[in-house]
Amino acid sequence: MSFCSDVRNELARVIPERECCRKAELLALLDSAATVDDAGDQGYVLKVRAENAATARKIFKLIKESYSMPSSVSIENRRRFGKTRVYQVNTQISQDNLSILQEFQLITANNNNSKRQLNTYFTKACCKRAYLRGIFLSRGFINRPEGDYHLEIVFNDHKPAMQVQKMLERFNINMRSFERKNNLVLYLKEGEKIGDFLRVVGANRALLDFENIRILKSMRNAVNRQVNCETANLAKTIDASVRQIDLISRAMKKEGWKSLPPQYKELALLRVDYPDCTLKELGELIEPPLSKPGVAYRMRKLEKIAEEIIGDS
Repeated sequence: MSFCSDVRNELARVIPERECCRKAELLALLDSAATVDDAGDQGYVLKVRAENAATARKIFKLIKESYSMPSSVSIENRRRFGKTRVYQVNTQISQDNLSILQEFQLITANNNNSKRQLNTYFTKACCKRAYLRGIFLSRGFINRPEGDYHLEIVFNDHKPAMQVQKMLERFNINMRSFERKNNLVLYLKEGEKIGDFLRVVGANRALLDFENIRILKSMRNAVNRQVNCETANLAKTIDASVRQIDLISRAMKKEGWKSLPPQYKELALLRVDYPDCTLKELGELIEPPLSKPGVAYRMRKLEKIAEEIIGDS
């Protein structure tokens, strides 16, 4: 099972305790997946589609607990984006209960079908969290944390997308947007912000898994950077050592080598005897010990003298 499915299944099991939060989350679930069919004298049939059983059960439970209305769940087998099953929650709404559909702006006061717009009357943080949880269940996707960090929410209308974007800004989560096939996609690429989003919507177990993997990736990247840095430094040390030993060996064959000052001759011999040592390690072998900057200065002078000896002969 994918990480996205794990997150959705966890969120589907979260049932808000407050009635206002249950209605807020139900509003989000109805926003993209609800249709209303006219049933004549019997009223209307509210149909809500879901791509997994857990979400369908949640819709069923929220309708039952919030409005005490009988519902049924049907399963349709078909091939759609790799999904073989689509679940549909059907709720019969009588003429006496039309206010429910009007509350969710599924029909107008004249009992006509209406294109729903996102309500903005949420004033409590708990209701906003519940609404965002429902939005992710119905429209969201999150990539597995072992790969590239990516979370997105897809909207077919710009207005609700912008309102959700502003709602998330209240939680210090700034989602960027781009267009994809007539849809507007809000997305996050930063691991820290994706963790904040999971915390806001209440996916606590998924958050722990996400953060554990994020920490391991961070440690692995830090180790890789350290290894790369040490490898690069070792390569520089070896290249410099090879070049210095070559200069010293060629200079030793010339007569001018005999007049070399003792401190430079000592460093030259140490360089030849200990080709793998760094400048700091060479400085510890000198009597008295010399600091790394001191060895570097003396080595530059030695190289210059060796080049002069080689050139003069």
